[in-house]
Amino acid sequence: MKEIGIIFDLDGTLWEVTDATYTSANEITKKYNLKEISKDVICSVFGKNKIESAQMYFPYLDIEKAIELGSEISNINVKYLAEHGGNLYPNLKNTLNILRKKCDLFIVSNSGNIKYVEAFISSSGLNNYFKDYIAASYINITKAEAIKKIILENNLKNAIYVGDTKHDLESSNLAGIPFIHAKYGFDKNLKTKYSINTFEELPEVIKNIYK
Repeated sequence: MKEIGIIFDLDGTLWEVTDATYTSANEITKKYNLKEISKDVICSVFGKNKIESAQMYFPYLDIEKAIELGSEISNINVKYLAEHGGNLYPNLKNTLNILRKKCDLFIVSNSGNIKYVEAFISSSGLNNYFKDYIAASYINITKAEAIKKIILENNLKNAIYVGDTKHDLESSNLAGIPFIHAKYGFDKNLKTKYSINTFEELPEVIKNIYK
């Protein structure tokens, strides 16, 4: 057991998959002759749970149908990303290598599909880097509850959450742990005590938190 557990958000923190998700989403709109989903909507959906995502993709459909189509999008996207991967942020693997020497690493995503997280881990070649991971919406809990679950089940005495959105900040606060804002992600202007402009800055910021 290492002294610190670092819990990561996924989209906008570890990788960027806007183009892949845009393509996957519009395979479904073309299949059913529906309105195209814009890249702006795609970007706004990252970090939302499966119900919120479905409502944003298909606001003109009843919620049951929207969720069904949202699941189809997720399945197509997972298959593509598992095969082709996404855009990892610069120096991700090297920085994780530095961090895992002294810290245990975890992922808490709000995804409604656990295979989405697994697609990231396998396609990036990071299979042995993360001790545990949760897709919160997949097991119908909030992101804050998922963070607490990681902390409890892994007996973490010190934990940090790294994410890029206001929802990540709020979830971290509810879980009662420090938050580090990944300013290169989707929300650029959060007011936080700790932040990073690039992923490789993370070890130094963590060192400053636990001097």
